[in-house]
Amino acid sequence: MILAFVLLADDRLPKEQDVVSEFTNYATGEQRLVPMPATEASAKGALAFELHPAGTGLVVGMPAPVPEGEAEKAARFSVSALGTGWTLPEHKSHLAVVLHGTENCSAVDALSAFTSFVAAVAAASNSVGVYWGGAGATHDVEFLKSVAQEPGITPRIMLWNGVGIGNESDGRLGLLSMGMKQLGLPNLYLRTRESEGNDALAVFFDLLSYLAERGEPLPDGDTVGRTADEHLPVRYVPSPIDPSVEVWLVELP
Repeated sequence: MILAFVLLADDRLPKEQDVVSEFTNYATGEQRLVPMPATEASAKGALAFELHPAGTGLVVGMPAPVPEGEAEKAARFSVSALGTGWTLPEHKSHLAVVLHGTENCSAVDALSAFTSFVAAVAAASNSVGVYWGGAGATHDVEFLKSVAQEPGITPRIMLWNGVGIGNESDGRLGLLSMGMKQLGLPNLYLRTRESEGNDALAVFFDLLSYLAERGEPLPDGDTVGRTADEHLPVRYVPSPIDPSVEVWLVELP
């Protein structure tokens, strides 16, 4: 199951036909969204769709904000907040957007279809942000919709991962991904010079995209690089925020 919360300025469930119409703006490849027949759940404030090829998509209305300020706290980890000062506006309610997947769909394809679905729900609603728990981030809704209009893994991986950024004791800058567990893959810990922060962010997401397309962790001691001539070693180390979890470390010169 994959879950995200579309945060609303009011307390209204979107119209089914509006979600389907908006989906065409974000769908890629064979992705399709088909309303399911009305059920008891739909009468209680839920919408159900067949989300091809990923499984069943649900939209459930929740007439209250996300509790304990979780969505607000996660906003600083979104790429949409980096260098912009964006903070999450007040939300009065939210929609739980859920994907119950099928074993016949890869994790990457399922997340991509779910991204199109979330963007469609957000576009069909009076939304102010999207709290994506598996990514550890709350995204500006306009940023999410803009990114979701781009095909391929590389743009969308910015929605699948929040980014933890911190200055380290040796003066270097550390970037930590927060969402690769959704793909059954380890998170990336990239270290670089502080002055190279903007360029490092592009490298960071390129490496995450490469890992997502590969579909399995890189071996310890393998190398990656920005060019064919660059060979940066991959090492596995404890996560800087949870030593019980291993992340793959790449150091930029």
